[in-house]
Amino acid sequence: MLMTRARALWIVGAVVVVGAVSWRMRPAPLAVEIVPATFGSLRVTLEEDGRTRVRDHVEIAAPITGRVDENRLVPGDSVAANGVVATMHPAPLDARARAEGSALIAQAASRTREARSQVAQVQLALDEARRDRSRAVRLAAEGALSDRQREEAERLVLDRERELDVANARVNAAREGERAARAALLGASPASGSASAVRVPSPIRGRVLRVFEAHDRVVMAGTPLVEVGDPASLEVVSDILSRDASQVAVGMTMEVRSSGRPPMLARVSRIEPAAFTKRSALGVDEQRVNVIGQFEQPVSGLGDAFEVDVSIILWQGDRVLRIPSSALVPLDSGWAVLALVDGRARRHEVRIGRRGGREVEVTGGLAAGALVIVRPDERIVDGSRVRPAP
Repeated sequence: MLMTRARALWIVGAVVVVGAVSWRMRPAPLAVEIVPATFGSLRVTLEEDGRTRVRDHVEIAAPITGRVDENRLVPGDSVAANGVVATMHPAPLDARARAEGSALIAQAASRTREARSQVAQVQLALDEARRDRSRAVRLAAEGALSDRQREEAERLVLDRERELDVANARVNAAREGERAARAALLGASPASGSASAVRVPSPIRGRVLRVFEAHDRVVMAGTPLVEVGDPASLEVVSDILSRDASQVAVGMTMEVRSSGRPPMLARVSRIEPAAFTKRSALGVDEQRVNVIGQFEQPVSGLGDAFEVDVSIILWQGDRVLRIPSSALVPLDSGWAVLALVDGRARRHEVRIGRRGGREVEVTGGLAAGALVIVRPDERIVDGSRVRPAP
């Protein structure tokens, strides 16, 4: 009996020693980064590069073949409507050149008639938009229409008014082009000896954006001389993948960012109906569509063709249960997260909704306040001992 007790004590002691050694030698808990699942705002955005451009601008070309005087204008100079932007001296014309000049006059007259027809079409669209706005205001007052629909109707009227201004500017440009074409034949006959000077006017009021021909030289008719535009009519253009265009709608908010400036807000005013092919940085041909946005406030410090970063806000929620997208673990049939529970990693299958840039919406399988592990590696599985990293 005594030997049995001693043996039992030895066995118990050995078990205790082995257990203590095993306890001391077991792997230490893995340090992990944890983030709580919280309610907050979430935005789904489309991130692309963009550029600014002056909406109301015109490229003024040489109306005749001849010598252009040295241009004293520099980019940034103000130009009045019908102000002279270049002076040319036509060369004497032979019979063939005069016939070509007459053809150019007829062509310019056709452009004037076409521009006037466009003005009439835009005027009809503006009248219809104004009638729609009146109906929208009346229905909104009666509660039969939402404020957003009423605001869209009012915004459409503003867009049509801008289009009418642009169409009128094109009429003026076409009319001046016709006048310049007629002026090209004045004093340019062989009998005149030396042709009289032709002053090239600007059809619109604005500022000089670019000077293409600054020095005295002979140019062909149609050679660009000066580009004039109104910097106040600045808009932003971003080309997006054509497969993403279906997610974008007129009126969506655009966040425009430029280095060293606070973000600026714009509204999607137009999505061009035709796509084009553009080669990506990886050398892959992509089909892209231009999305144009109008700034909500006057913009300073930006000019024509400035590079910007554009975020088109597709959806935004103010109270959304969210977690970092880097916490998701893919499953065969969905997604899961590893959460810290009593010092161990526990797997929770979750249902996710909308995806933001760095966070995702959780629609089921996880409660607010749960501590999820961010960027779990292959060492962490369900039941692993973990501890929060400092």
